[in-house]
Amino acid sequence: MYKAIRFLLILVCFITVAVDLTGQDTLLAILDKEIVKIQEDYDKKEQPPYFIDLRVHDFTTSMLQYASGILTLQHQSRDRIVTTGMRIGDYMSDNTSALDNADLIDNWIPVFADKLPFENDSLAVCHSLDYSFEIAYQQALQQYRTRQKNPNLTRKRETVPSFSIEKPARYFEEPLDMLLNDSAFSTWKLILKNVSETISNEADVINSTMALMVLNERIYYLNSEGTRVVQNRPQCQIQLMVAIKTRDGTIAPVTQSYIGRNMDVLPTGVKLDEYVINLKHLVMELRDAPLADPYAGPAMLSPEAAGVLFHEIFGHRIEGQRMNSTFDSQTFMDKIGKQIIHEDITIISDPTQKEFNGIPLFGSYPYDDEGVPARAVTVVDHGILKEFLMSRIPVKGQLHSNGHGRAQVGSAPFSRQANLFIKSSGSISEPAMRKLLLRECKKQHKAYGYYIKEVFGGLTSTDLFSPQVFNILPTVVYRIYTDDRPDELVRGVSFIGTPLTVFSEIMATSDRYEVFNGYCGAESGNIPVSTISPGLLIKKLETQKMPETKVIVPKIPSPVKKK
Repeated sequence: MYKAIRFLLILVCFITVAVDLTGQDTLLAILDKEIVKIQEDYDKKEQPPYFIDLRVHDFTTSMLQYASGILTLQHQSRDRIVTTGMRIGDYMSDNTSALDNADLIDNWIPVFADKLPFENDSLAVCHSLDYSFEIAYQQALQQYRTRQKNPNLTRKRETVPSFSIEKPARYFEEPLDMLLNDSAFSTWKLILKNVSETISNEADVINSTMALMVLNERIYYLNSEGTRVVQNRPQCQIQLMVAIKTRDGTIAPVTQSYIGRNMDVLPTGVKLDEYVINLKHLVMELRDAPLADPYAGPAMLSPEAAGVLFHEIFGHRIEGQRMNSTFDSQTFMDKIGKQIIHEDITIISDPTQKEFNGIPLFGSYPYDDEGVPARAVTVVDHGILKEFLMSRIPVKGQLHSNGHGRAQVGSAPFSRQANLFIKSSGSISEPAMRKLLLRECKKQHKAYGYYIKEVFGGLTSTDLFSPQVFNILPTVVYRIYTDDRPDELVRGVSFIGTPLTVFSEIMATSDRYEVFNGYCGAESGNIPVSTISPGLLIKKLETQKMPETKVIVPKIPSPVKKK
């Protein structure tokens, strides 16, 4: 009786959605009709799925790359990938319910990804969907039977469902046209060539790579509950990477990225020329900069560097889905309602914000990859942990999604960060922070402290069987001396530590906020994220030397090198 009522309600929702949306998009109309048919077909099976969904990523990509002034990549492509999933059982307990078995990953969600035809031919598209759903069903069924055959391995989840019930959503965006035409390609080729060639002509520069990537991604999400969401997630990026041979024969890399949601926010050729002038001065300084020694003491982090630090040491540990995994360290498992960081700090993940001070935020979206509306989540309120970032996988104390189920094409959604805002009610100016740094250095009998200005990225582990450490990879680091010597650029350093220790060592935050845009890789693939943070002063931060790579200089000079 329950199953029949559920199907009737879903069918009513299908009809409503079809009237509202499917007439605006041919592919959506095909997907909408087919998912209804598939639900009807599979509902007749001995073990019918109670939930099915599909996510189609339809994207075009334009790429250009120059190395030392020479074109090394020119590429335009079109892809259309469908990711299908099924759940067998019911919302309370299904095939994904965790097993106490070392060979199985907790909450592993079987999905299947495959190519979908570019042309909106109904028969061709439906044939591909039928095949994809059959594979997804067989995966889910095998998982479900394994669980049924091993009842003693199943953990009791008396109060925590396997999957949350959410209100069906309907949302539609008109398609965008961002494919670079021949004229745009020619213009950007000239810009990238000039910038790459200019840098490569500097002494001891062994490589200068300039790349442009324009991704026009359109995502369709449909499920058997009636959700129909179609949205665009365009991505534009220019990346410059320069490697210079230092005085001791090793490599010192410098990177610079410009990221946005459309071409208008990328720097023009004139602006890039200005940036290159500053970059040339920096790489020349790095060539002669000394190697840093291992260090443990006071350090200042720029807002960008602090953003990476918060993303790594904090952001991954408040992704709620991890709280169900016996393989995760679950750093904040029982910390809801307790103070975990300084009382001046509030942390909010807000994917609804598209920009900050005119800078586009890369982690923005109106709906997540499970069709749940994005919303701002206050994770920490004045030092107190309030809630986790949630997908539709419930955890104890949080039984519903808050719009943070995210995934790369071909992966199942996982609770992930979006736009992480770190706010402080006790900020001080950067000159005041510098004075505080010097005072603390003298107190600890240190001749200098560190200022981490720019970083390439970072990594961390939340695995229970791995050390709970982080590693941030700076590219521009200065020593700030207590005896009034000029600040000194150093190289070959990374800073490391454990999350809870670093939280307890935060002394101050700056009144300047900046954005760090980038990509984050985790269980559900690489996704775009942003962190908005003030600068930090940390009482004790540990650094270590980075591995050195000796340069092998080709005997034949660069073809664009000017004599």
